[in-house]
Amino acid sequence: MVVQPFEKCGLQALLVVHPDMIFKTHLPSVILNATWSSVLFGFRLHERFAGSPDEESEGSRRRLDYVADQIEWCPWEYTNCLVACGPKYRCLMKKTGGKVSVMLDERHDSDTQADRNPLYRLVRQESRLEVHGGVAALLLFGESATMPPMLQQLQAVRAAVFRQGEPPTKWVDVYAHAGNISRESCRELRDALVEPSLFYGLSPHLVCGRLDGSRDRSYQDVSPVCDCALRAWAEAVRTLSELLMDRETSVDFEYDGVVIVGFDGRFQGNYQVGDYDTKDRVHVEFGPLQVPHVLIASSRGLAQLVGALLDGFSNGTAMCEKAREHPVAAFERLVRGVGLSVELVQNPRALSL
Repeated sequence: MVVQPFEKCGLQALLVVHPDMIFKTHLPSVILNATWSSVLFGFRLHERFAGSPDEESEGSRRRLDYVADQIEWCPWEYTNCLVACGPKYRCLMKKTGGKVSVMLDERHDSDTQADRNPLYRLVRQESRLEVHGGVAALLLFGESATMPPMLQQLQAVRAAVFRQGEPPTKWVDVYAHAGNISRESCRELRDALVEPSLFYGLSPHLVCGRLDGSRDRSYQDVSPVCDCALRAWAEAVRTLSELLMDRETSVDFEYDGVVIVGFDGRFQGNYQVGDYDTKDRVHVEFGPLQVPHVLIASSRGLAQLVGALLDGFSNGTAMCEKAREHPVAAFERLVRGVGLSVELVQNPRALSL
């Protein structure tokens, strides 16, 4: 498509607004610093959706860096650039000589049902969450779990932690560890973990086999070195947290929160990560084995927590003896040692099945 020069057609700019969009604020109050002589969009899509800005690097979907196209302002002289590039930010920057701007200097999902933003909402129900990295759900099925109980427990965890926000956001990533199960059972469990309603729900991260303390994430069938429940819990969390941090690093984002669930007890409700202050604390619900049955933390807090636990166990047998005798006290002591406070999970929401 070739657009006539604006001198001939008499038009100065092109304004595109989706008909299902409702502005939440008076536009001039939001875009005082916007340059009207530039191509203008609402905001750039956050990295979880757009992927790496470098097409050749390992991004979430090997996508270009995109902008939300629900609202577009384009001076007529750049209309051909908009036609050629669409909502591709880097392409537009190149073709316009850097004449691209955004109304909000923060990234969002353009779908307000998955992520609310300060600029607009769509006519359908808006999420109560403002998402920047989403939620990571780490599922620990245990070292000696068998398939029928695991599949039953999985139904409970879907209601307990997969549904984040109202309506539920698609930005929940699943990481899971199962114990010494067969390869066939591992494949069956992986299929059961698929959750099409989540953005990456077709490709959950699952590690099967006993953990030997190494960093090998392949299927393992070796004698365990974990001789107490808390250390076994820490090894499983460490393995999954490495996968989590690899994803954060490769796409350059940070999860808004992390929820870890074990299967040694009953879930008391729906655990909304956004309800808990995780800036300098972890929220814990202990199960019958007196290791965390539910734990809610920030991504950075998780890294501190895993490092403290494994450092403690590396200092001989004393830590494991304490963990066997008084696991809750041992856990709390290590967490406080890295500057985090421990609070019990309070009043999870009623389950909505």
